[in-house]
Amino acid sequence: VYMKENPGAQAELIGYADEIGNAEYNQNLSERRAKAVYDLMIKAGIAENRLSYRGNGVDDSVVKESANARQLVRRVTFRLK
Repeated sequence: VYMKENPGAQAELIGYADEIGNAEYNQNLSERRAKAVYDLMIKAGIAENRLSYRGNGVDDSVVKESANARQLVRRVTFRLK
């Protein structure tokens, strides 16, 4: 909604993964997550030139002692420009 209501806004989509798997796998996974959201936003009518995406690999910002905590870091964040 924000992107449609603010046609001058741009967003960077940043994907993350949990720590399970090796670094290369997690980097690729995080990029695929961000790309999936990017593709959905384009299908929703947001112009391609207003979006960018990247994978940020493993998110180590939370303690991942449980499946619930690991699930929280499997995400895509938006950085508005």
